[in-house]
Amino acid sequence: MIIMDIFIVTLTLVLVLLMLLLFAPFCYGIKLSNDEKGFFYRANICWMFGLFKLAYNRENLFYMRLFGILIKTKPNKHKKVKIKNKNEKNDKARKKCKGRKLTKKGVKYLVECFTKLVKKYRPKKLVLSGELGFEDPSITGFIQGLASAFELSVDIEDLKLIYDEDIFNWKLHTSGKITGYYLFFIFLKLILYKPTRNLLR
Repeated sequence: MIIMDIFIVTLTLVLVLLMLLLFAPFCYGIKLSNDEKGFFYRANICWMFGLFKLAYNRENLFYMRLFGILIKTKPNKHKKVKIKNKNEKNDKARKKCKGRKLTKKGVKYLVECFTKLVKKYRPKKLVLSGELGFEDPSITGFIQGLASAFELSVDIEDLKLIYDEDIFNWKLHTSGKITGYYLFFIFLKLILYKPTRNLLR
């Protein structure tokens, strides 16, 4: 009886966790900036109202927050990398790709699914501030028109565009949400469609 109770509780917890992974959104944020100190970037993703959070920045620092506990890790710069024989690597790559069949239908379907993901999970808004300009005014105009090409809403109220001088003193911030059920749905479509299944194998 006790074993059955433990099994039911464990199964319930697994199902609850699975439902949360599928339907509780993952929130992501990206920050980029450039000034006299240099280029800076930071990316983070959090889940369950920030109880679980991952972040990575320019200093190659990896941050993890679990139930409010902050964990910092930094990669070892002096890690030894084993250099494999070039011919051996090429042979393994050929064997890996031998079973894959690259077809026009497979590539087309893969691109279509990727486009759907980008459209669904693209950032709702980009926030730009600071000063940005190029000596060639056509480049500045091109940069200004990129947002409309990708159907993105851009907040540039605090951005000053310069058309006759090279200035790169800017900050960019964007964020969005990702849900697991749609990723799972796209993954199933790719697996069930034979041309893409052969491509991803």
